[in-house]
Amino acid sequence: MANINVINLYKKIIQNYWDNRSFVLFKKPYEKKIYLFSQDEKSKKENNFFLIVSFNQNTVIKIYTKTIYSMDIEYSKEMCHFISPLRNLESSLLIYSKKYKNSIEKAIETIKKNKDFEKVVLSRYMKIPFHNLYLKETFQKLIYSYPNAFITLWYDFNHGFWLGASPELLVKCYNKELKTVALAGTIWGNHKWTNKEVKEHNVVIKYLVNFFKKFSGNICVEKTRILNMGHLHHLETPISFSFLEKPNYFKILYEMSPTPSICGFPKKNSLDYIQKYEGYQRDFYTGYFGPVYDGGNKIELYLNLRCAKIKMDKKEIVLYAGSGITKDSDVNKEYAETENKFKNILSNFIFD
Repeated sequence: MANINVINLYKKIIQNYWDNRSFVLFKKPYEKKIYLFSQDEKSKKENNFFLIVSFNQNTVIKIYTKTIYSMDIEYSKEMCHFISPLRNLESSLLIYSKKYKNSIEKAIETIKKNKDFEKVVLSRYMKIPFHNLYLKETFQKLIYSYPNAFITLWYDFNHGFWLGASPELLVKCYNKELKTVALAGTIWGNHKWTNKEVKEHNVVIKYLVNFFKKFSGNICVEKTRILNMGHLHHLETPISFSFLEKPNYFKILYEMSPTPSICGFPKKNSLDYIQKYEGYQRDFYTGYFGPVYDGGNKIELYLNLRCAKIKMDKKEIVLYAGSGITKDSDVNKEYAETENKFKNILSNFIFD
């Protein structure tokens, strides 16, 4: 790993972009470092890469890097002032979607009629045009707004720019140890927790516990806590598993994903329902990504949530948000949840 200053960091990013080479800039939760992986096909033997996988796991990007660059960051009062909301621009940009509201109603009815169908996560997207977008400043603002999130800015020639601030760890693996979290159930502002959020959260815990029963080892389910991300609050339960024999983590990932937090339960029912009724391809939204070291001996992956695809050629941002639908769901509340998730990232974009 090599230290780099901010000027050289952005020089490398710009050079990669003009050379049509993939790169990723990211910050891990609670760390005060920014990392850069810069595509170098000759470095595949190095076995260090940033892995990006789509929701359907059909598209896989590996950004191999010869050198992992890192830069220390500091949280200053000036920057905290900088990240204060400039105006409620995001409220005026939200567009009402009757189609999505109807989708929620239909999903609730379907689950109520089918006792074997507990949950489905339905999402939607929103397109926002822009004249000038300050990408560097937006990335900085996300870092200082959400120190407990996985902040990413990545670029691939075939897939363009993606920017995000994910609250959800998928897996953290080293040797025989794996850590994950069940994260589901969302409220905002001064709303109170209800049985709906608790039950929705427990679906994810049950799925993960049952998934690891097929392996030899020991599981530990910690106490559920609240993860705060801006004005949003999520239920989060850390889960760890110690394997007796080191497994193939990539095989585990393929079998484990997608979890009920971004898909539903049972998996087949929810996947079929999403494919039939969601009405668009999620692409990398709700996929997973993160750094892989030493050929897979050390892995840290997160779900691609609170993210946006940035189409520079069309001067357009595509935002994504979803909500977990159960038989206890309230249509208006689920709809409002997606609006609040849009605001969670859109409020950090800096436009001209």
